[in-house]
Amino acid sequence: MKVPLSAVVLTRNNAPIVARCLRSLSFASEIVVVDAESVDGTSSIARALGARVIDHAWSGFADQRRFGLAQAQHEWVFACDSDEEVTPELAREIESIMASEPRATGYRIRRRNQFLGRWMDVGPWARDTQLRLFRRDAVRVAGGSVHESYAVDGAVAVLSSPLNHYTHTTIAESVQRLNTYTTLEARDRAARRRVRALDPLLLPPGVFFKYYVSKGCWRAGVEGFLLAAITAMYKSVLYVKMRALQQESAR
Repeated sequence: MKVPLSAVVLTRNNAPIVARCLRSLSFASEIVVVDAESVDGTSSIARALGARVIDHAWSGFADQRRFGLAQAQHEWVFACDSDEEVTPELAREIESIMASEPRATGYRIRRRNQFLGRWMDVGPWARDTQLRLFRRDAVRVAGGSVHESYAVDGAVAVLSSPLNHYTHTTIAESVQRLNTYTTLEARDRAARRRVRALDPLLLPPGVFFKYYVSKGCWRAGVEGFLLAAITAMYKSVLYVKMRALQQESAR
């Protein structure tokens, strides 16, 4: 007997990309879209594609994921971001697992990431796996305001088929993400690590060397160089924002 599965997707002004994501989830028994008050027609597109859309004001990445899990009607959940796409191979693999009682509590999935339109099949992003298929009563959302993740209590297996991730499509988007995420992470970390005056200048070059040389981004050409540079810039901006918050608190 096939085990029913809920697919949960968070959206916020994702009209240009949400259809690609939702169409790839046709294997699910239901598709739940938690929409954070989009104004670009995202929710209308999702409803037209058969999703159950729930409007929920943005409450942060982790809280939004927790809310989404609570809306799922079935015991088993597949979590998918709006900029991701389930490949046909992955859909078949998930269907095979759901065809009978799953043996694990959760399943990690290899995520294939794009950066500026290039698949990053070398470097640190090539080793990205995400816990996305799990039993709802065994999962929790871990982490802070950003870089949150799912964790389960129980056995975890790894699926062989990839999940496509279309991220950082332009430099502008990459810089926008950097600005948003560093603001959130700075708030989480400002009280935990003291930032010295020269840290934003001295530490990022080490991050660039680690990504570009040690982790192999150099093999991805210009895109690999830019990924290493953006990652180093992220660290610099993060430390600047953390130090500003610490100085403000001291005053």
